Amino acid sequence: MANERKFKYVASDKNNQQVIGNYKAENRDQVAEYLRSKELFVVSINQDLGIDFRDLSKIQIGGISLKERLILVKQLSAMLKAGLPVLQSLEILSKQLDNKALQEQLLQVYSDVEGGITLSAAFQKNTKLFNEIQINLLIAGEKSGNLVEIIEQIGEDMEKSNELKSKIRSAMIYPAIIFVVIGIVMVVLVVFMVPTVESLYKDFNAEDKIPTITKFLVVLSQFFTNPFGLGTIILVGIVGFISFNSFKATEGGRLIVAKITLKLPVFGSLIQKIQLAQFGRLLSMLLLSGVPIIEALRIVSKSLGNDVYQRAVASTIDKVAKGIPLAVPLANSGVFPLIYTRMISTGEQTGNLDKVLADMGKFYDAEVNETTNNLTKLMEPLILLIVGGMVAFIAVAVYLPIYSLGSVIS
Repeated sequence: MANERKFKYVASDKNNQQVIGNYKAENRDQVAEYLRSKELFVVSINQDLGIDFRDLSKIQIGGISLKERLILVKQLSAMLKAGLPVLQSLEILSKQLDNKALQEQLLQVYSDVEGGITLSAAFQKNTKLFNEIQINLLIAGEKSGNLVEIIEQIGEDMEKSNELKSKIRSAMIYPAIIFVVIGIVMVVLVVFMVPTVESLYKDFNAEDKIPTITKFLVVLSQFFTNPFGLGTIILVGIVGFISFNSFKATEGGRLIVAKITLKLPVFGSLIQKIQLAQFGRLLSMLLLSGVPIIEALRIVSKSLGNDVYQRAVASTIDKVAKGIPLAVPLANSGVFPLIYTRMISTGEQTGNLDKVLADMGKFYDAEVNETTNNLTKLMEPLILLIVGGMVAFIAVAVYLPIYSLGSVIS
């Protein structure tokens, strides 16, 4: 019906057991009539407005963190390895969790597994704890009887991802502090120092003799200190942010951004190595677990973080399905190094593709670790160039008009 609304009811049955549920009706009387027809006694009926303030503590802003997922998987793996049944392991984990949203999801997983659903299906249904690759690995583990080993592999893979994020985050602290300090200096310069220099020249009626570089800062200072100018900057920033995200959300936009990121100094090479490491590691895990290569390629193509590599892997699926060796379309994509495709070709010829992919994954994982360990050192030339340029600009813009003031006075 057009005027139907959703009502939440609390009722009790003949055994005095509480029954909670939802029912769509035009008014409360219809809900009460429905409950009486089910031989239930009405306790309360309220319109469901879509917000339950009692559940606000369960809201997980930003989703479940990688660290929380890693700890949970590690604990689950340890319990299963020790010989505890799956149900008992889930029950213990759900009771010791501090994250209420995650705890509720895990309790639902426990309930579904207790009802006869497989662990992989229960996780896929109730949580975002595992991605598609990990769900497929769980399915393969359940079929082969190697569930404990598979969960251990998933934990190791999560640990590598967590370590990589931590290393990149740590490496970015130093340049972030440098650029924040530069930003503060520039704000102080533009808001306080430049107006002082300008007023000094005005006192001598020599505004036209202010050096050009300082005039630029004067205009910038006037713009920033003006409420209209500041509002314009904030508005442009918001519009720019929304426009960029809208552009990035399109298929063509994602591809352009992905291509640009691969060409960035220092980070472009790191992103490429991360993609190559993930491709080898994830595809080998799926193949070793018994997932067919076509399905494995489809899953891996959706799991890679860069759109260029996603498309390169996705383009191989039809060709491999037709019997063309995997190494051929990967080589033609132009984003996989020659050594990578040659090794894959050797693996296909010898029947050891999964092992070769695992080796390539380890090789590029080591390359990623080396790069991230030296990330600050690699960025130092770029940081020095930017900082040096800013210091030179500030020195010329502020001290030049002060030194020129003598000639103005004379």
